[in-house]
Amino acid sequence: MMNKICIFTIVAKNYIGLAQILEHSIKQYHVDIDFQIIVADEFPQAEVTLPENVIIAKNVLNYSEEEWTDMSFKYSLTEFCTAIKPSVFQYFIDKGYDKIAYFDPDIYVFSSLNTIFSTLQSYDMILTPHVAGIHPDYQGENEWTICVTGIFNLGFCAVNNTTRIHEFIKWWRIRLMNQAFCDRTVGTFTDQKWMDWAPALLGDKLFISRHLGMNVAPWNYFERMLVVSDDGNLMVRYRYEDNHEDDTPLVFVHFSGYDYKMLMGKIVEHQRLSNPKKYKDIELVTTRYSQELINQKDIFNSFISMNYLYNQYDNGEKIENFHRRLYNGLRKEGKIFENPFSTDNNSFYKYLKRKSMFTKEKIDNLTPQNMSGMEKKIKILNVLFLFLYKLIGYKRYPLFIKSLHRYSQPENHTFLLFK
Repeated sequence: MMNKICIFTIVAKNYIGLAQILEHSIKQYHVDIDFQIIVADEFPQAEVTLPENVIIAKNVLNYSEEEWTDMSFKYSLTEFCTAIKPSVFQYFIDKGYDKIAYFDPDIYVFSSLNTIFSTLQSYDMILTPHVAGIHPDYQGENEWTICVTGIFNLGFCAVNNTTRIHEFIKWWRIRLMNQAFCDRTVGTFTDQKWMDWAPALLGDKLFISRHLGMNVAPWNYFERMLVVSDDGNLMVRYRYEDNHEDDTPLVFVHFSGYDYKMLMGKIVEHQRLSNPKKYKDIELVTTRYSQELINQKDIFNSFISMNYLYNQYDNGEKIENFHRRLYNGLRKEGKIFENPFSTDNNSFYKYLKRKSMFTKEKIDNLTPQNMSGMEKKIKILNVLFLFLYKLIGYKRYPLFIKSLHRYSQPENHTFLLFK
């Protein structure tokens, strides 16, 4: 008889090892749960031997060849892995599973997941908010970031196989085919931001878990403290409360934003937390995860050197995120490239080459390294805007400033290629 519970994760092929470490943590408590690794990537080498539970997404998901090519090109790795998530849920629903949970590959399970599956007996979906408590005096990293990226963290999501969920997943899938970009200017953030609709669409069939031990992560370290109970178990409590009677078992930790290669060297530093030393108790799990990566280094390293196929043109040259968004803008305008990965004559690649839109520097993300001397650059820009203000006057200047919003989207710069 088929197992009725399934847990899955989605990775590019280089993170198959990380996904297997997640699997190992789950199997310590649930040997009978099916765990599947979905690979949003391809293996050009036919001789690669994969574990039985590794599934190539392109081979099983219900996308046409044109849809798959379009999405894999216009989306970055993170965007693409999240954009196909509803279709993966649907795939496992169609397989006959009753209860299905998704975990990001950088999650590690520290105790039983029974609380999740018992809750699904009465609900259609379980989500975890980034922050569980009410904090008038917010002490986290950036509260507004959560407003932009979404109230719920989609590193975890669990569903029940119901008619309502079928409809919800269909709704979700359609939107992510074209609106899974990380773009604050229009209010989209992968698959995650769309989940702000879940309370309205699912109503009382949505369970919002405020369980402190679920989805402990850098964005909620400020509110959650880890402690060791008298019997040696890891527990979680509110960091700023004195009442310890309601300590909650730690279920799983989301190690988002850590450098996993550095963790293997026991250098446990978060890449974005401004003051990680403020949360010394978190070392109870980061050191354990680090040791697990070291213990499983052969598994971790077995795929880590493999390149993401959809990150390059067919000649091996890197696809920049700006290229992806320009392509998306051209698609919206009705300009169709049958294979945007191609470097043939009259290809999208050739148009970019003619305009010298390639660089060896990293320009996809704004960092102190690629935007050094920012204060000086801002002063120069201010002088230019002052000149413009004197040129067009007060009446037109506020309207001009508002119009700049349009140009923050790469899709609106297609004129660079064709004008």
